[in-house]
Amino acid sequence: MAKKRRKKISSPIGRSKKAGVVIFVTISLVLLLLSGHFVYVAATRNIKGRKLSETELRHFMRDQAIQPRRGNIFDASGQALAENTTTYNLYAIVKKGFRSGTKPLYVVNKQKTARVLAPIIGMKESDVLNHLQASPGTFQVEFGSAGDNLSIAQHDQIVAAKLPGLNFVSNAARFYPNGVFASQLIGLVSNGSNNNQPAKMTGIMGLEQSLNRYLTGRAGIKTGQQTAGGVALTSFTNKKVKNGDDVYLTLDYHLQFQLEHLMSNVFDKTKPQAMTAILANAKTGAILAATQRPTFNASTKAGLSKMWDNLLVQDPVEPGSTMKTFTLSAAIDSGHWSPNTIYKSGTLNIGTQKVFDFNRNMGNISYREGFARSSNVAFAKTEMAMGPSIWRDYLNRFDFLKATQTMLPNEAAGSMVFNEPIEQANTAFGQGIEVTPMQMVQALTAVANNGRMVRPYIVSKIVNPDSKKTTYEHKVQRLAVVMRPTTAQQVRKDMIDVVNLPDGTARTYSLAPQGIQIAAKTGTAQIAIDGKYTNNYSASTHSVEVLVPADDPQFIFYMYLRQPKEFIGGFADATINTVFHPLILSALNAAKTSASVKNTNLLLPNFVGQTVDQARQTAQSSGLTVIVAGDANQKISWQSVGPSAQVMAGQKIFLRTSGKIIMPDMKGWSIADISTFSSMAKLDLSYSGTGQLVSQTIKPGSILTKGQKLEVNLQ
Repeated sequence: MAKKRRKKISSPIGRSKKAGVVIFVTISLVLLLLSGHFVYVAATRNIKGRKLSETELRHFMRDQAIQPRRGNIFDASGQALAENTTTYNLYAIVKKGFRSGTKPLYVVNKQKTARVLAPIIGMKESDVLNHLQASPGTFQVEFGSAGDNLSIAQHDQIVAAKLPGLNFVSNAARFYPNGVFASQLIGLVSNGSNNNQPAKMTGIMGLEQSLNRYLTGRAGIKTGQQTAGGVALTSFTNKKVKNGDDVYLTLDYHLQFQLEHLMSNVFDKTKPQAMTAILANAKTGAILAATQRPTFNASTKAGLSKMWDNLLVQDPVEPGSTMKTFTLSAAIDSGHWSPNTIYKSGTLNIGTQKVFDFNRNMGNISYREGFARSSNVAFAKTEMAMGPSIWRDYLNRFDFLKATQTMLPNEAAGSMVFNEPIEQANTAFGQGIEVTPMQMVQALTAVANNGRMVRPYIVSKIVNPDSKKTTYEHKVQRLAVVMRPTTAQQVRKDMIDVVNLPDGTARTYSLAPQGIQIAAKTGTAQIAIDGKYTNNYSASTHSVEVLVPADDPQFIFYMYLRQPKEFIGGFADATINTVFHPLILSALNAAKTSASVKNTNLLLPNFVGQTVDQARQTAQSSGLTVIVAGDANQKISWQSVGPSAQVMAGQKIFLRTSGKIIMPDMKGWSIADISTFSSMAKLDLSYSGTGQLVSQTIKPGSILTKGQKLEVNLQ
């Protein structure tokens, strides 16, 4: 008897596997067909027997740009000087009845909306109401420039008012947290858009412009495959976005803050046409602080219409007697300097022209004394002794009339009139030749470094924020040897005379009470009006160049004051010294502190996201001092110096949480710490004196408000 065949019964799991395979194969075939169809259409532009136009093809293939984050700009310690933020453009829907279910999405109460909105955006209430009372049929209205580029704070105020019908369009924007702060150096961006593409920040001034290729980054591309009706054919694929690189400058935040304050004080009191100041590291050429007046507030753009140019590199001026330092260098180096020879000062005839000393009653004096007392006659005669070819050779050695290549845009080379003997003699005492302040600082590095010139620089490094790799790092650029070491040493000794001799013109700048010997040279360049130089002391460009200390210079300071209406203390040197003296003392103190703890530098941890207790424990274990501002129950949202920056043991690090800020007792604080706290709390700071704080106008324990005035006294 034949065996009965058993009927094979498949399990549920087996059936599921088979079904899965069928579904997978089916989907794969569909996707393959769709992709093939897409490739066919993209290649032939033919669909259903009809050739697609360019417009139709664009509907079929869609690319979406992913905008990169613009790189930040930091000072030497990691303090943000330019960073990204969001701004908002306000608009109002005024079409009555526009709703989402029962919720009104239009402006219901126009009078109330105008009343609340006006003070926030800085418009008159009546003007806001006029915008809201648009003609019948209007769907939405905007508020002109007053409603554009609103800050996050303004946006939050409007949202908190809970007024129906108000909406925003957000924009990426640039934020300059310090306002007037090296504004012409750092520069600005423009938020432009073309062909309905997303707005793109582009540098239009300063380092924002010259380093735009680093800061901009590269947009990513999101590519989609769709039908002409917008139905997706395949999933999107991404081309990775590259964010802009971060730029670190040589600027010292605290010295820059102090310089801005000092310069504003002089500018407000003397009302000059222009003024500039630079403090540089003499050994490396690093610019530690630099600014100018007029300038502008980078946050509000106030003052921008009055001064666009960077006076440090774009607008050369006649340097006056500060040029005598380089004439002296050339004369000593070429063997044409006779320091002890006596000559008759006062006036000198060159052809039909005359050279005059500012003080025409000095009589018969030595050439050495002529330098200390800034005699034009002495240096006209010295240039004639050298001859124009030797003098011009040294001007070329010092790289005058050449751009310094400091990465700042639109740098000028300067100019010179050097045809006739009188013109050649004039250049020896700084008339008939125009140079930039940056060229003066560069030339002074040769005097400071025993004949070897160093290029000034302001960008220390550029870092990829994603990979943390350094894409550019400045190396000290030692330029030509301009003169023998013995020449530079003798020039510095002669510059000491300008400070120490009874009739020396730089006695005002002496740091003898502090036990520091400086080398200096002053200058007064007459202004040419209608082709003739005036004899008006006020209508001149007053300047000073200082090497500190004289024997082995660590710092170079240069400043000019052009055509002030009045002076502090009655004359130019007293005016300029109100900037030089406190700034150089701060720089020397900072250098001394840094040197004493150079072996105890620490890498700063990242406090952001920590609780206040955690931050304090981290700081204590690292040997750091933290000052917390805000609600102690909230997490840290900001720190004054960026993570991984090198800081000194005992250095104050300021941390911010949300909530109100309480005024601390700042007794014993330095101006550096006071300025950092004031910037964080958005206080309007002014101060007098140097050293440490002895008094403050806001009592400790007071709740602070934005823009509140704080005056401190230092001793």
